[in-house]
Amino acid sequence: MKKIVLVFITLILVTGISMADRGIDPVPETQGIVTSTSVNVVGNFASASELQWRITDDPFGLPSIPPLSIDSAIYESTYTEDTQTQGVGLMLYDKELDVETSGQISGQWNIEVTKQIAFVGIDGAYVVSTDNIMVDGAGTPTLTMFDVICPFASDISEIFPAFCNRAEAGSTIDMTIANVRTTTTDRFVMPSSDHTVELNHDIRVSELVADVPSVGLASAYMDVLIQEGRGFGIRAAFGAGIDQTDFPVQQRIFDPLVERIEFSEETTADGAITLFEKLMHYESGMVR
Repeated sequence: MKKIVLVFITLILVTGISMADRGIDPVPETQGIVTSTSVNVVGNFASASELQWRITDDPFGLPSIPPLSIDSAIYESTYTEDTQTQGVGLMLYDKELDVETSGQISGQWNIEVTKQIAFVGIDGAYVVSTDNIMVDGAGTPTLTMFDVICPFASDISEIFPAFCNRAEAGSTIDMTIANVRTTTTDRFVMPSSDHTVELNHDIRVSELVADVPSVGLASAYMDVLIQEGRGFGIRAAFGAGIDQTDFPVQQRIFDPLVERIEFSEETTADGAITLFEKLMHYESGMVR
C-alpha cells in the first residue's frame, strides 16, 4: 500500500476593522475545570468528554433570550471528544483538558485540550476518535467606549457594530494503527474587546515508529458563518441636522446586515499515512 503524506496549514480566517466580534465579560464568580488522563492498556478502551457553555450580559439573563436586548451579547461554545476501540489492541492515551471561565487575554484560552493516541489493533481491531469545538456569538450595537480600553478606538468607529458569527472545527480518525495528536482551543470570555475571539483545532497523524505508517482514515473540517453590521447611527440615516442627544441610545443605534461570509472545508485521507497535518484557525475582532 502506498504511503500518504498530506500537510495542510489551513485556515486563517479573520475579520477586520469593519467587523465586530467583541467577546463577552466574565461573570463575577468564575470556575476552573481541569482533568488529566493517561492510559496504557492492552484491551478495550473508551473515553468521552462533553462541554456546553452559554453566557450573556443581557440584563434580563439567558431565559429572556431571544430577543437580545440593546447593548447586549450572547456567546455559546461546545466541545466534544469521543474515543473508542473496537476489539482488543495496544492503546496509549494521554489527554489534558482545561476549562477556565475567567476573562482571558491573547495567548490564553477558555477551553484548551490536547490529546495523544498511539494504537495498534490486534486481529483487525481499530480505534475511532472524534473531536469538535464550536464558538457562536451574537450582539446588538453598543458604544465602542464601553467595550474597548484603547482610547483611540472611538475615533475609528464610535459604534461597535452588531454581529452574529459562528465557527466550528473538528477531526475524526478510524484506524487499525494510529499515532495521532490533536490540539483544541478557543477564547471568547475576555476583560475587554482589545483582544480577539479565537478558535483553533490542529490534528497531526504520523508514523507510529520509523517506516511504520498509521493505517486507516483521517479527516478534518472547518465551517464558518460570519454576519456583520457596520455601526450606522441615526445621524447617518436622517442627516447631520438631527441632534442625537435628543434620542436615547436605543433609538440612536441601529445596524442592518452589511456583510455575510460562509466558509466550509474538509480534508480526508485513507490508507497508509506517513503524515496528515491540518491546522485550522479562526480569529475575529475590531482590534487586531
